Amino acid sequence: MQYDEVINTKMTYKNKKMIVCALGGIFVFLWIFSYSHSALASEITAENIVKVVNAERQARYLEPLNANSKLENAAKNKSIDMIVKNYFEHYANGRTPWSFIRNEDYEYSIAGENLAMGYSTAEGVVNAWMNSPTHRANILNPEYEDIGVGVVKGAYFEDGKVVDTTITTEMFAKPKPRIVQMIDTAFETISKIFK
Repeated sequence: MQYDEVINTKMTYKNKKMIVCALGGIFVFLWIFSYSHSALASEITAENIVKVVNAERQARYLEPLNANSKLENAAKNKSIDMIVKNYFEHYANGRTPWSFIRNEDYEYSIAGENLAMGYSTAEGVVNAWMNSPTHRANILNPEYEDIGVGVVKGAYFEDGKVVDTTITTEMFAKPKPRIVQMIDTAFETISKIFK
């Protein structure tokens, strides 16, 4: 009788241990799956795009870009302009990407722009850009220091119908050195005086 009780106790302990291990394994699997799933499916926001872009840069030992409010405003205004005027181009209606940047008083020495439309995650947008040589070159350009992203959702007329979409504009730049900005300002002032 006593022998049977010891065996039953050991089996019960062994069964409990197996159940705990199995549940632990399931928990770890679910935690890893949910973490990787959420890490690969973040909402399209300026912050998430910048985070994913900087991850791409840092994976290649490049300095991360600084989020810049002037570039963010320029990028957002470009996205709004494309939704309102129903176009999807870098140059349209007599405007260039650089005109949006200049309107925000960002003095740049070099600048670039990436556009995307119709994506549902930040990772999807950046992945598409990384698979395009020209967009990838912008993201990985070691000369750029600043970034601004404008994400706008709205109605877009395409193929004879109106569709709800998300337009993402990404602007990169490197500011002019302060001394060059001061010289440019002085030159503009002198030019206005003699006009």
